[in-house]
Amino acid sequence: MTPHASARASTTRLRGRAQDLPVLRRWGPSSTQIGTVRVVQPSSLMAAPETLTISLARSACTAAPPPLPRAVARESEPAIAIPPVARSRRTTRSRPELHPGLRAGAWKVERELGKGGMASVYAVVHARFGKRAALKLAHASILGPQFTPETFLREARIANLVDHPAVPDVFATGTYDRRPYLVMERLHGETLGARLDRGSLERTDGIEILLELCDVLGAAHAVHVVHRDLKLDNVFLLDPVRSGGRRLQLLDWGVAAILGEPDPLAGMVAGTLTYVAPEQVRGEPLTPAADVYSLAVLAYQLLLGEPPFSSPEDRELIRKHLHDAPPAPSTLWPEIPADLELLLLGMLAKRPEDRPTIADTVQVLTRLRGERAPRRAHRRALALPFSVPARLLGAAFAIAAAALSVAAAW
Repeated sequence: MTPHASARASTTRLRGRAQDLPVLRRWGPSSTQIGTVRVVQPSSLMAAPETLTISLARSACTAAPPPLPRAVARESEPAIAIPPVARSRRTTRSRPELHPGLRAGAWKVERELGKGGMASVYAVVHARFGKRAALKLAHASILGPQFTPETFLREARIANLVDHPAVPDVFATGTYDRRPYLVMERLHGETLGARLDRGSLERTDGIEILLELCDVLGAAHAVHVVHRDLKLDNVFLLDPVRSGGRRLQLLDWGVAAILGEPDPLAGMVAGTLTYVAPEQVRGEPLTPAADVYSLAVLAYQLLLGEPPFSSPEDRELIRKHLHDAPPAPSTLWPEIPADLELLLLGMLAKRPEDRPTIADTVQVLTRLRGERAPRRAHRRALALPFSVPARLLGAAFAIAAAALSVAAAW
């Protein structure tokens, strides 16, 4: 597998893959003309190699979002207005900003690995020591008073604050052409989104992935960090040959929130609309329950094949997150264990205080894993091992045929 193999561009509606554009929006000052509203994808080590920044024409924005139509706005909810967004993931290749052979500080560029809305990622090698790494360089277009170089570089602090094997190690920072960059470990494998594009996983494997995500999210929540952009393309499945026994890493901590500290993204919807929790859209105080909600959306995609809510229109998708009951998982998986169905529905509760904690989620998933493991082992025992040499298979069939011949003679 090539380093940082990225998810392929896709416009299929299955699992909501065509809707997984993250959102980073702010309304401008009152009576001020704003030429564009930009949808920005937080770049990751696994950012797809296409530019996903979309500009939307808008004549004016106000400090408070204008009210939604009556069909969307409710008296009990604050009004939220989201401009329409094109949802297709088109591939638009551009020349890399750092060409092979150029240097950013002590790091020599080998090739471009991927490009996202906030940054480009390059394979680099230390010019003196030969250490291979990934360099994440911010786009000049995202930097400004509302998103400073310090905001971009806070990902390094968050990664080291969480300090978990499933969080990419960030070990250097710097600037190139007045733009900040991060240097982190180079990964080998593919995103969970890219893996599901090739076909579904066994549900037992899906439960294992969810448990590993719970482990890293639990570590983050213990140090008051909320990821707030959990999604298929931010879960990186590691190449088992090179991973040293690790299974996955959770990427893109750049938009994470540190509870109790000023949020540089306050006033913005930071996340991906397919996964965003209702309180994130409302602008309410953030808690770890927001990650629980996003994890439930990912679990629907992983175990059931599609997200609980989907729509080609942002307004409608937001309305569903705020007001619609999620579809019962048993409609997509009739044999789903009752405990798992209740867990997923509880994780999608509209009020964060009504959702189970990560610890509660681990308890249910661990019990289900124990119940499903014997059945999986039994199926494997019945299956013929792939490692049996062909010559031994031939001998086995010959012996069986001889035995049948003897039995017929008697």
